[in-house]
Amino acid sequence: MTLKIVFLGTSSGVPTKDRNLPSVFLMYNKDRLLFDCGEGTQRQLMSLKLKFMKIDRIFISHWHADHFAGLLGLVQTMCLEGRKEKLYVYGPKDSRRFVEQLLDVGYYYRGFEVVVGEVTEGDRIDCGDYEIMPFKVEHGIPALGYVFQEKDKLSANMEKAAKFDLTTSPLIGKLKSGETVTYKGKTVKPEDVIEVKKGRKVIYTGDTKYTENIVKHSKDADALIIDSTFAGDFVEKAGSYKHSTSKQAAEIAKKAKVKKLFLTHISRRYQENDLSEEKLEEDARKIFKNVTLARDFLEYDVK
Repeated sequence: MTLKIVFLGTSSGVPTKDRNLPSVFLMYNKDRLLFDCGEGTQRQLMSLKLKFMKIDRIFISHWHADHFAGLLGLVQTMCLEGRKEKLYVYGPKDSRRFVEQLLDVGYYYRGFEVVVGEVTEGDRIDCGDYEIMPFKVEHGIPALGYVFQEKDKLSANMEKAAKFDLTTSPLIGKLKSGETVTYKGKTVKPEDVIEVKKGRKVIYTGDTKYTENIVKHSKDADALIIDSTFAGDFVEKAGSYKHSTSKQAAEIAKKAKVKKLFLTHISRRYQENDLSEEKLEEDARKIFKNVTLARDFLEYDVK
């Protein structure tokens, strides 16, 4: 199944001419998910001709405006386009109050239900072939990161199955369900043929300072998308603002043994001053090699 990450906004609190406010679009088979919805998100979706009407679930990391201000416009556009299906919005404490207040602004007819779920670490949102699991981060207000975890799948090793003449046998289905079967006088156990295909894992932290809890939940992730507002020489400022440096992001990736690291939520100081935003990537690469400084419209297929 397709698992694609699309970066819609990679700036921090203020947009720039090159970076929109935070939002990450995730495509899994036919499902469309959105992690944060900064101002301008719907225009970014339209620029890439992504099917925003098919977005069923939006996950808000925290209620700072750069992460949610695009929600009202997106919902109103969905109304104008005739949406009827429910839209699920998840977030930390007080999400119901904030969504109700936000969507109550202005005159418009809402033709579909917006269902709000307040979630916390330990919750699991079952979406069929995958789960979304929130986890606590530290940002000075109630804030969450999210784990996208594809469920493990059982598959038959056809070379092993051939040894038992089971390549076309419906008995493989029974083996997948955990049954031991007998075929042509041979007893076949599930472990003789069936293998576990590990599900893919993607982490989105939202805004946060460095914490070991991120390491814990990012363990062996295929992709880690993390707050990297500052370069490594701004570690004290990052901590005081409850953000992370790119160096700290790399340390998390290394400890958690992730496969791919994406730096995002980039401060405008690296675009409007003499500071180079490439320094963030350079600082991170000294610690963790497989790192990319995310840019708006960057796409990545998780294999």
